[in-house]
Amino acid sequence: MIIKTIPYNTQEMLQILRIRAQTEGIYIDDEALVHLSEIGSKTTLRYAVQLLSPAMQLARVNQCSTIDLKVLREVNELFFDAKQSARVLAEHNSKYMK
Repeated sequence: MIIKTIPYNTQEMLQILRIRAQTEGIYIDDEALVHLSEIGSKTTLRYAVQLLSPAMQLARVNQCSTIDLKVLREVNELFFDAKQSARVLAEHNSKYMK
């Protein structure tokens, strides 16, 4: 059986991420949520969802109760999605793969 799927658009991703954040009790401002949906559109929804927890932890370390754009950008720089990881490994394969 073949089931065709289509990728979520940015607006759909924004709604999914908003629901996920609410479900997990994570507070994220609108600007950061829009940016997170754009990240998800360029990478995957899974990667965007996975950024929510470390972003909330970083916000708490910064003594904030809400994820803002600055926190989200910082967390996005700390982690790689699957495609970025594969690219880094390929570029530096002599350091990692023997």
